[in-house]
Amino acid sequence: MIRVLVVEDSPTSRQLLIAILGGDPEIDVVGTAADGVDAVEQVAALRPDVITMDVGMPRMNGLEATKMIMNQQPTPIVLVSASFLAQDVAWSMTALAAGALTVVNKPSGPSAPDFEQVCRDLVETVKAMAQVKVVRRWPDRSAIQPPPAPSRHARCHVVAMAASTGGPGAKPMAMCWTRRTTD
Repeated sequence: MIRVLVVEDSPTSRQLLIAILGGDPEIDVVGTAADGVDAVEQVAALRPDVITMDVGMPRMNGLEATKMIMNQQPTPIVLVSASFLAQDVAWSMTALAAGALTVVNKPSGPSAPDFEQVCRDLVETVKAMAQVKVVRRWPDRSAIQPPPAPSRHARCHVVAMAASTGGPGAKPMAMCWTRRTTD
């Protein structure tokens, strides 16, 4: 059985996704979350095989939740979106860069002309993505501020030397010297 966590803020859409996914004999919907904060907590508690993730949600959107999940508990994530607004598309693309595996259309309802095909696509995608082995995504280093530049009056400098495997042996060495300033 493929264990799925459904993350969707709309109760109606959440129930529809549960019915679609739970209707497949190989899928077990083990939990739901109404926003990204709940999703991060549920992933830690339930350890699902795959997550369906809405993009736009209150408290924490799908992008932020994807980043946190991929940093803490890497799990295949399928973004499920019905919105083609520029902001939601941008969030989806950024979430893919953060580790989500794919984006699929959110089923709009049983009366939609393409409902059966969208449901099949969702189920097939969830099954396929559950087989993908994902790796931890480390926090973005560009967000980390570099240390302040050394003062012009800094007195110690560090010199490091390295060699490739098989290169000549080198001993660690640190050098300190005094630099005179004219100030």
